[in-house]
Amino acid sequence: MNLGQSLFAIGALILLSLNIMSVNTRILRTDEVALNSKIGVLATSIGTSIIEDASKLPFDEKTQHAALSDKNLLTPSPFVIENPGVYDDFDDYNGYTKTDTVFTIPFKAICSVDYVNATNPDKAVANQTWHKKLTVKITTPFSQDTIKLSTIYSYWFFR
Repeated sequence: MNLGQSLFAIGALILLSLNIMSVNTRILRTDEVALNSKIGVLATSIGTSIIEDASKLPFDEKTQHAALSDKNLLTPSPFVIENPGVYDDFDDYNGYTKTDTVFTIPFKAICSVDYVNATNPDKAVANQTWHKKLTVKITTPFSQDTIKLSTIYSYWFFR
């Protein structure tokens, strides 16, 4: 084998090595995207479960047994749980945290509840309204993303 053939063989091996490294990088990135997607689905499921549990409860401590027609009679914010460990109305989920492990992946959910206006539900207000917003943020050390879910719960009364 002469020098030209040796250089050609070395060049071919270098190209083959670069191609193999490129394929391996793509495979690793695909696996990373798939894992992040699975983590996102699990986090969304945990957040949705918390929202469903909170939405089953009465709007306010003061609306559990009787209807109210004056919003000033509702519990003022900031919300605190009336009976520690007992979640008996929607705003008790303010400050609620849940740590869960699914398939060895630890998740932490942190909740907040605020009054909001119907015209601008993204901004919390200090006064009582007929609308409360529950925001759930779910994090995990295996993902850089924080999943944020929210729902608005409104109180309706009929005369």
